[in-house]
Amino acid sequence: MQSLGIIILGTVILVLLGYGCRSFFISADVPLALRIGVGVIGGGVLFIVIKAIRGRLARIKAEKFKEVEK
Repeated sequence: MQSLGIIILGTVILVLLGYGCRSFFISADVPLALRIGVGVIGGGVLFIVIKAIRGRLARIKAEKFKEVEK
């Protein structure tokens, strides 16, 4: 249940960020190179965050408890 809450929270944050950045990327006053640069940096940060989350989840699943008796 906790992971569902985290997924919903992450989705809401992404939607709000996307809505907030929409005017920046649509605006004709902002140079195209700047829009592309900000988009690439944002995509890179998102990629790193997703890799970190996936790595942590994989490590949690692979963790062996030595002190727990079966």
